[in-house]
Amino acid sequence: MASFATRLQVLDTRLLRVVRIRSRDGHPARIATWVTRSGDGPPYAVIAALVALMLGPEALPILRVWLAGFALERLLYRGLKSRLRRPRPFEVETSIRALVVPPDQFSFPSGHTSAAFLMAGLLSALIPVLSIPVFAWACAVGASRVCLSVHYPSDVFAGAMLGTAVARLVLAFG
Repeated sequence: MASFATRLQVLDTRLLRVVRIRSRDGHPARIATWVTRSGDGPPYAVIAALVALMLGPEALPILRVWLAGFALERLLYRGLKSRLRRPRPFEVETSIRALVVPPDQFSFPSGHTSAAFLMAGLLSALIPVLSIPVFAWACAVGASRVCLSVHYPSDVFAGAMLGTAVARLVLAFG
């Protein structure tokens, strides 16, 4: 009987082949790339700066919790990646081509997705009316990583769980 890791790899590869972008006109790839880039580091700094500008000195405790959350999330994400060392899809399957350059070597978990779900959790706690749009955006960031063939679906799922868990943790203890 095949191991769990082997079965997961087979399932992930099948799912990836279904959802990756194959468009010849490039529009879906450009949209997915833009969504992925919205999950890069600089937009989070801009959001934190806007919160600081809007709330003034009252933002300091919020920003401390956010900083603690991102520090913990990055530590856990990098630790998991370096320990598990799962190759990216395009490194395993020669028929798969990445449509963006990944920021690091390994695939599991998705750091973009983890950070996006962390930010969604933090923002929705601060401004509950934003919950649906920020979590929809976080899901789009995760989906873009699969569509651009730099992550498997389970990488994205794990990233979403990691980011959500860290958000809940720092909000509970912050």
